Amino acid sequence: MVLVTRVFTLNLLVFTCLLFSALAFSEAFIDETSNDARLNDKKTNNKSSDEKAFAQYGALKELQNINTNANRRFVKSLLSEVSEPRYNNLQAPIYAYIARLKVNDGNWHDGKNYLEVAIARLDLVEDNTLLFESLENISWIYFIRGNYSDAILYVQKMTELAYSTGDISGQITALNRLALSYIELEFFELAIEPLKKALVLARKNKDVDNEFLAVLYLINAQLNVDNVDAQETLALTLVAENIPSTLNNNDGYLARLKGLVNQKIGDHGKAEQWFTLAEKKAKISHDVRLLQMVSKNLSELYLANNKPLLALEYAIATLEYNNQMGHKNARAAIHYLLSDIYQQLNDDKNSLKYLRAYTEYQHSKNDKDTINIINTMDKRLDDIKRSQKMAELDNALLINKVMAQENENKQQFFIFIIIALLLIFCSFIVVFVIHHRMLKAQLILSMKDELTGIYCRNYLKDYLPAVQSRFERETNEDLSLGVLILDCDDFKFINDTFGHAGGDKALKAIVDTINVQIREQDLLLRWGGDEFVVICESVTQTQMREFAKRIIASIGDMLIEYDEATLLVTISAGFALHDKAEAFDFYGLIKVADELLLATKKSGKNNYLGNQRNNLSTSNFSTW
Repeated sequence: MVLVTRVFTLNLLVFTCLLFSALAFSEAFIDETSNDARLNDKKTNNKSSDEKAFAQYGALKELQNINTNANRRFVKSLLSEVSEPRYNNLQAPIYAYIARLKVNDGNWHDGKNYLEVAIARLDLVEDNTLLFESLENISWIYFIRGNYSDAILYVQKMTELAYSTGDISGQITALNRLALSYIELEFFELAIEPLKKALVLARKNKDVDNEFLAVLYLINAQLNVDNVDAQETLALTLVAENIPSTLNNNDGYLARLKGLVNQKIGDHGKAEQWFTLAEKKAKISHDVRLLQMVSKNLSELYLANNKPLLALEYAIATLEYNNQMGHKNARAAIHYLLSDIYQQLNDDKNSLKYLRAYTEYQHSKNDKDTINIINTMDKRLDDIKRSQKMAELDNALLINKVMAQENENKQQFFIFIIIALLLIFCSFIVVFVIHHRMLKAQLILSMKDELTGIYCRNYLKDYLPAVQSRFERETNEDLSLGVLILDCDDFKFINDTFGHAGGDKALKAIVDTINVQIREQDLLLRWGGDEFVVICESVTQTQMREFAKRIIASIGDMLIEYDEATLLVTISAGFALHDKAEAFDFYGLIKVADELLLATKKSGKNNYLGNQRNNLSTSNFSTW
C-alpha cells in the first residue's frame, strides 16, 4: 500500500469511535422511531413525485449491468426524461446509479460525467432514503476508483444521515462501508469489529442484503489476518451461500473469495477452479472490476506455481482491465507483480521497467499528495468534532429518558469514559503521525533533483541491491557493469557570464541530450553540481566507449539559446568497467571512473578516458 493512504486510518479510528458510541446510545431509541420516520418520509415524497418516476427508478435498480441491448435502451430512455421536473427528487440517485453501472462496465469517461451530475443534484433530494442511496453509490464509485479521500467523506455523510433519521438499515450499510474503507486501505484487522457489529444488527433486523455483504467483507478481511484459521474462513463461505439475499446472485464475487480461501489452505487446484468460474461469470456480466481482481488472483496463483508464462498472460490482462477502471493504486500493484514475473523469466530489462514504474508512482504520489492529504485530514477532523457535538446533544436527550434505569446509566458512563480516552489517544497519534509524515515527505523529495527531474545519488540505496543481484547472476563474461562520470567543462565561467539561470538551462540541456543517447535500462543520476553519473548494466568495453563518444559529441554540437546569446557547452568524461573476477564494489568502480575523469580534464577537456577497473592508464585517451 502506498505511504500516503495510511494517513487516512487516523480519520477512520476517530470515525469508528463516534459510530460505535452512537450505536450504543441510540439503538433502543431507533428501534421505536425509525419505522415511523421512514414511513413519514415516503408519504411526503410520494405525494410530490410522480409514481411512474419512482417505478422507473425501481426498475433501474434491478439492473446489475448495462451489457444487453434491452438494458442499454432502458437507460437511454430514462436519461431522455430524467431532466423533467417530476424527476427532481430522483435525479441524484438515478445519475449516481447509472454512474456506478458505467464504472463497473469500465467506462470511466461516461461514469465520471454522470457522477458529477449526481453530486450536483444532491441538494434537490428531499427523501432521506433516496439521499442515502445516492451517497452510497457515490462512495462506492470513489472506492473502486481508488479515491479513498472522497470515498471516506461520503461514507461519513452516509453515517450522519443514517443516525440523524434513525435509519437502522442505513446504519448497518454505514458499518459495512466503514469496514470496506479499512479493507481497501489494507487495515484488515480494524475491519473485523465493525463487520461483526453489522452482522449482529443485520440479523436482528432481518436485513439479508447487508448481512450478505458483511459476510463477504468479513471473508475478505479474515483472509488477510494471520491469526484467523483458514478453515473458519472457509466455513463463512458456506454461510454466505445460504443467505437469501438478492445480492447472492452467483455473479462471481463469492466464487473469487472461495478461490482465495482454497489458495490460503494450500489447495491450488480448487483455487484455480473457483477463480476460473469467477472469471467466466465476470465476462458474462462484463464486470470489469471483478475481471481485474480475478485476473490478478490467477496471475499470482500461476506465479506461485512456477508457471510464469500463464502468470504473465493474466497480469497483462489485469493491466488492460485496470486501464479501463483507472485505479492507480491497483495499477502500481500490477506493475510490481509484472516485475516479479519478468524476474522469474530472467527478463531483467522488463523487470526493471515495471519496477521503475512502480517506484515512480510511489514517489510521485507521495511528493504531490502528502501535504494535501494532511490538509484533508485536518478538515475531516473538524467535521468529526462537529458531528461529535451533535452526538453529545442527542445522547443528553437519551440520558434524560432513561434516568431511572440505573444499569443503563452505568453503561453509558462507561462508554463516555472509553470514548474520551480514545479521543485523547487519537489526538496524540495525529500529532505524532503528521510529524512523521512531514519528515517522510522531505526524505522522498530528496531522492529526485528538483532542477533536472532525474534521480540524485540518494536513490542508490534503493537501486544498488538489484544491480548487485543482476551483476552476480550475469553469465556472459563479455558483459559487466559500467559507470560513466561526466563533468561540464568550465561551468563556473558559464555561471559567471550568464548567471545561474543560464547555468541551469545548460544543465537541463545536458540532461536531455544524455537521456537521448543512453539505453532505456541505463540510469542517469545527478551526482552533484555539474557532475552526472550513468550506470550501465550488461555492457561491454566497446559499448561504454561508444556511449562516451556519442554523448560528448552530441553535447558539443548543442547550441543553447539564452537571453539573445548562444551558449556552447562541452563535457569531459571517464568510464570504468567492473572486473568480473572481483566482488561487487560499486563505489570502488566510481572511484576509478572519477580518476579517469580527472585525467581527462588535465589532458585538455572535451574528451574521455576509459578502462577496466584496477588497470588505470591514459593510453586509451580518445582523439578527435
